[in-house]
Amino acid sequence: MKRLIIWILLVIFLVVMGGILLVTYQQADDLVHNPIENRAPVKHQLKDFDLQVQEVVVRNPDGQKLHGYFSAGSNGAYVMLQHGFKTNRSYMFEEAKILQDSGYGILLTGIRAHDLNDGDELTMGVREVEDLDTWYNYLIEAQSVGKGKVGIFGESMGGSIAIEYAALNQDIAAVVAESSFSSLQDTINVSVEYYTGLPAFPFAPIIALWAEIITGIDIKQINATKAAAKLCNTPLFIMQGGQDTVVSVESGQWLYDAACGDKELWFDEALGHVDFVTKKPDEFKRRVVGFFNQSLL
Repeated sequence: MKRLIIWILLVIFLVVMGGILLVTYQQADDLVHNPIENRAPVKHQLKDFDLQVQEVVVRNPDGQKLHGYFSAGSNGAYVMLQHGFKTNRSYMFEEAKILQDSGYGILLTGIRAHDLNDGDELTMGVREVEDLDTWYNYLIEAQSVGKGKVGIFGESMGGSIAIEYAALNQDIAAVVAESSFSSLQDTINVSVEYYTGLPAFPFAPIIALWAEIITGIDIKQINATKAAAKLCNTPLFIMQGGQDTVVSVESGQWLYDAACGDKELWFDEALGHVDFVTKKPDEFKRRVVGFFNQSLL
């Protein structure tokens, strides 16, 4: 009888573990893939903000088509705007309009596996920095923008990628990162709970392991904090809300502390994830445009 009970318990354990492995694999696969038929719909129309842009298409080093929106400005400086995880260009229209009205040329950039772009696998920045480099080269080569006249505004994952890219390209003259994770390792518990609905323990570590196996990347590679420590000559403006449920609230402070150059932190206890422009538009305009004016003009 005792042996039978042991066998029953063993079978139950194996069934439960098999279920956990299956569920976590499915969740990891969903997190790192974004097939075009499942992508987020457009949030805003260009006419909603009277945003004057033209669509442009480029190809990244992997030959993937990337779609963006471009407009020239009047002050000689440009800002690339990068949206976040599984969103699209339309999520950045409000920020783009503020910058356009302030005289800036704007380039709403797209990365692989998002929007109308080719690809369906995400690497949270490991390969996406190549997409930002493609867009930067478009400004320099196709639009003859002068070096030292390009800044980046990124929100959520887009901000983390912007910091990572600026550490690789010292010609980027300024970076604004809103609600961006300091590193994937630091924020994985919060992000897994938000995107999957599963509790961090015991699921987050298993989902992270599956994600590494599926994509072939090491999560430790995705570390904007280490990248920020290299921005000694690149001004960095961090924005973080105290009610963020998508990335760890501490991310903003960690990024700010790591940065070795000119830096600014706007922390608002009452704001959630990427809430700044919608909840505090006047202060957003004053601080963000002022930061780019000081850094780019």
